[in-house]
Order: sequence, then C-alpha cells, then structure tokens
Amino acid sequence: MPEQYFTNVTIKLPEELYDVAYVVLSDFPVQGIEEKMDELMICFGADDWNQTTIQELQDGFATYSLPFEIIKEEQILQKNWNEQWEQSLEPIVVSPRITISPEWALDKVESPITIIINPKMSFGTGYHPTTRMTTRFVEKYTQQDSVWTDIGTGTGVLAIAAVKCGASSCLALDNDVWSVENTQENIERNSVQQHISVYEADIFTYQLPTSNGIAANLYRNVLIPNFEKMYNALTNSGVLIISGVLKYDSDEIIDEAKKVGFTFTELELEDEWVAIVFHKNL
Repeated sequence: MPEQYFTNVTIKLPEELYDVAYVVLSDFPVQGIEEKMDELMICFGADDWNQTTIQELQDGFATYSLPFEIIKEEQILQKNWNEQWEQSLEPIVVSPRITISPEWALDKVESPITIIINPKMSFGTGYHPTTRMTTRFVEKYTQQDSVWTDIGTGTGVLAIAAVKCGASSCLALDNDVWSVENTQENIERNSVQQHISVYEADIFTYQLPTSNGIAANLYRNVLIPNFEKMYNALTNSGVLIISGVLKYDSDEIIDEAKKVGFTFTELELEDEWVAIVFHKNL
C-alpha cells in the first residue's frame, strides 16, 4: 500500500473566532483540526492543499471578515498523524467525579463518571477551559430526571454529561455537520443514545423545546441575540449555563441576559475564558 501524506497548516486566529472559522472550513476537504492558543492546525490531504485551496480559503475567511495568516506548513505521513493525534489526547479530570477520556486511554481513568470522547476535531475534548467549566456546572445543576438542551454541542460532551449526571433526556444541536456526526458517534460510545437526540440546526431558526436546563457553549454574537429565545424555552427556575465568552465580555453578557429576565447566579473564570450560570424566575 502506498504511503499517504497529509499537510498540516497552522493559521493564526483569535480563539473567539474559531466557531466562525469552522463554518468556512466545512466547505473544504479537511481531515482534522487541532485547537491551540489562538492558532488552528488544519490537516489536509497532501493533494488537497495547493494554491487554489489557499486562495479559496482566504476568500472564505474574508467573507466573514476573519484574519487569514498562515504561520506554518508541515507535510506528514498518515501513520505519524494518527500516532501524534492519539498521543496528544490524555484523560482530563474535570472534577472529583468526572473524567473526559478518549477511548484508547480508558485504562488510565478511575472516576465515578467517565465521558468517552473520540473527537474528529479537538474542541470538546476537555482541553479547552470552556468545556471543563461548563461540564462542572452541568454536573452541579443537573437534577434527576430533568430535561436538557445542549446548543453548540461540538463533540456531544455536555449532552452526555447531563445524562450521566441524571438527566432523563437531552437534545444536542449544532450547525456543523462534522459536530453532529461526531456527537452521534460519541453518544453510542457512551451507551446513552436512548436519552439523547442530535440535530443539525441553527439556533437562530430552530424552535427550542421546553427544558429544565440549557447548556450553550457559543460565542458572544450568537448568545446575546438568542437570550430571549433561551429564556422562553426554560421552565420556571430553569438554568442556563453559557460559555465561549471571554472575560472582557462578561459584564456585557450578564447585563444583556438580565434584560430578558435572567437572574445571574455565578461565574467561573479560567485563563481568559468564563462560564456563567443564570436562572429563570429564581
């Protein structure tokens, strides 16, 4: 069998713009993405990375006013990519009860609750502060037999966490087809498919069902316009857990949520990121 080569392309991009970049990248033959601090490492098949792809990618980023700067290109063998990817993902202890782990590292886990995540991309693995903080809040606020909605599900980690912490059901939504496919795979790995429904959907147009809790790991420009929709979808005393927000925007986010009726409950800060908890009619 001939050796298969890939090209890893690293672009410089602020973390708060990753979600928009994924919209652009969904139109390209991307093999995988690894998130770093203000950098995305994107893997292309060697034959798919050329001057035409570069120009089309640059044009796509420009459509959304995203900066486009390639800082590194590296050609690698498929074997090396797979080994590098698996070796880079270790179990992440989120709390005394919960560990997020890839399937191939389960022998290292000794937690009451293990969430198995084999990512197509690195977001939602537990390495990012927003995932860890939001998972801890989901653990804290999930009541037995409650109903949840996970908006911007990524790898499905928050939906799986809600069910493993006692929720009877969870609806997982994402507007990215990669995320939907990966969430479905991870749900099956965790044997919770009977409790979680997954849909490819846009929060701006999707009618949210009534739920006791909503987890929304989204960026600021999506959260603020949809606070009222999320408020109306919650039962009385329902909880909204949000992240994907930089600490510099937290005051604005809290103020905007209060305008539609939410009560600010608590906030957790890690690095430059925050996770915030609100309640309805509390």
